Amino acid sequence: MKRLSIIGCIVAVFLLAGSAYAADRGMYVGIGGTYALENFDSGEFDNVRPYGFDPSFDNSWGINGKVGYKLHPVVSVEAVFEYLSGFNASETVNWGNNRATFDADLDVFTIMAAAKVFPPLPGIVKPYFVAGLGLMRASFDTTVSAPGYLPTSTSTDETDPCAKIGFGADIYINPTLSVNLEAAYTSGFGDLDTVRYFTIGAGLGFHF
Repeated sequence: MKRLSIIGCIVAVFLLAGSAYAADRGMYVGIGGTYALENFDSGEFDNVRPYGFDPSFDNSWGINGKVGYKLHPVVSVEAVFEYLSGFNASETVNWGNNRATFDADLDVFTIMAAAKVFPPLPGIVKPYFVAGLGLMRASFDTTVSAPGYLPTSTSTDETDPCAKIGFGADIYINPTLSVNLEAAYTSGFGDLDTVRYFTIGAGLGFHF
């Protein structure tokens, strides 16, 4: 029992001492990786379904970066950049006596202003809620091909507002370095209201 009490005290002292790592105010930058799980509106492909196609997009990997400032121990604001490359949809179907192939690629870039709210908890782990608004740029390339026919391709670029909401945690290694984990849901608006996805991200934060 004494050993358990001693271990408990050591852990408590470590967590409380670590709370000093979390700066009350100051600038920070971060960089990390993202995995995005698509939740696109299937109506995006209504124009090819009469030809027998019914494709769906794969998930995608990407990168993210941020520049922020901690205004208060419980509030930070940041500019967040994220690039997701290669949401892909591909399908081959019978088309008359031939096999026709449909291939689509969607790349997404977002830039948002976000606010993070931290519950006032002690320790080196700082959970938070995050919400952001900004712009989304999507590049959509499609190609339909079949033996004996020239491929037909289209490319579309669109920029519209977007938003995200999520939660995460900053885990402080020392006063100037932290590990960031975040899960969020992002949705486009306007002509991009069919582009929606969940993201899981991890990265490093550098605090000044």
